[in-house]
Amino acid sequence: MARLTIEHDSGNDGATPSTRRRSIALRLDGRAWLRVEPEAFGELGVADGDEVDDVRRVAVEEALGRVRARLFVVRSLAVKMQSTAEIERKLAARDVPPAAAREAIERVAGYGYLDDESLAGQLARGMRSRGYGRRRAEQKLRARGLSGVLAEAALDEAYGGRDEVALAREALGRRAVADDADRRRAIAFLARRGFSSRAAWKAVQEAADDSPPRAM
Repeated sequence: MARLTIEHDSGNDGATPSTRRRSIALRLDGRAWLRVEPEAFGELGVADGDEVDDVRRVAVEEALGRVRARLFVVRSLAVKMQSTAEIERKLAARDVPPAAAREAIERVAGYGYLDDESLAGQLARGMRSRGYGRRRAEQKLRARGLSGVLAEAALDEAYGGRDEVALAREALGRRAVADDADRRRAIAFLARRGFSSRAAWKAVQEAADDSPPRAM
């Protein structure tokens, strides 16, 4: 059994927030044990002078790991909206145990910070508005860890009511389609943007029909 001593940073050592992150030191019988972020400390259930045996020591270390995993997820999502799969990969890369990772994700999802359905819809609409076809949008969602029924629903909402040829015409913009070489380049451009061969060919043909003849 070891006695716990808790030491809070005094803030008088000349360090600044940019050079040292404030933390709380936990010592057992005077020996260094853990350094804990202030926002995590309150969830550990420890107090200065506590007697800590091996069982409680392991429990506190595991609790700290769970809290840190959750705080990491919250901070990561504050920077950028991400999918559950992306967060899972990040936690795995930090060697967070699977059980702790699941708990962190479930807790954060409960806060409303992690929403795959909302993210999928946002990405699908964004791809459409930037002139990409459904195939490229599907690839984008898959790369972000969004697939299956959820991705299909988002793609249907973004693209289902729009004619693919009309979308391809919009994406084509004012690209030259005056001769065969121009038209081949335009079709290749639309194909890279994720439009089907049929829609790309038809959009280019319509654009060519609407274009004034090239001056001789």
